[in-house]
Amino acid sequence: MGTLSSKQRGAVSSKEAAAPGPVPGQGRASFLLLLPLFCLLLSGCASREGAIKEDLTEYLDKARLWATTEERINTAIAAVRRDQFVHDDFVSNTLKPVVGIAQTYVKELESHHPRTAPLINVHNEYIEAWRAHYFAMAAIVDAVEKKDYIQLAKDNSDLLEAQRSVSDALADLARLLREAKMRPEPPPGQTAPSPQPSATPAPS
Repeated sequence: MGTLSSKQRGAVSSKEAAAPGPVPGQGRASFLLLLPLFCLLLSGCASREGAIKEDLTEYLDKARLWATTEERINTAIAAVRRDQFVHDDFVSNTLKPVVGIAQTYVKELESHHPRTAPLINVHNEYIEAWRAHYFAMAAIVDAVEKKDYIQLAKDNSDLLEAQRSVSDALADLARLLREAKMRPEPPPGQTAPSPQPSATPAPS
């Protein structure tokens, strides 16, 4: 392969000299251009975290007001569980008043509207769990008044499942509180009684 002539070598040298090199301060200028974007992203994250904390704080304040209603419902459920559904009149007289309370309570829950998506999901879960309480208790009262003990056994299982659903919703709420670095415990009175399998309801 032939060597380059002095003229050709001069042309190559001219091209190399003309090739663009690093511009002094270019990296710093690029960083400065991106800095507002980084700040915007950080600001957005902080704003979202603040909105979730505010939403959770308001929710806990509401939950403290709901606790009294839930305690009345849970006390009635615990009483008929201790009775193991043996005495029809006792079951009916104990649950019938709280059926209406549960129905009103579901409407109260529906009237509260959280603003952040994670809490909206948990609240919807909570509403459905208490709606299931209402349906199950109404069905139990109907079954004992008709002395339909096969139906009563099914309704009892539905009530157990409703109680589990409340526990699941409260666990999800506790998770949100932990993620927001807030206290993980639900407000006093919000924990549903542990649903223990009871004996098959027997006729009185």
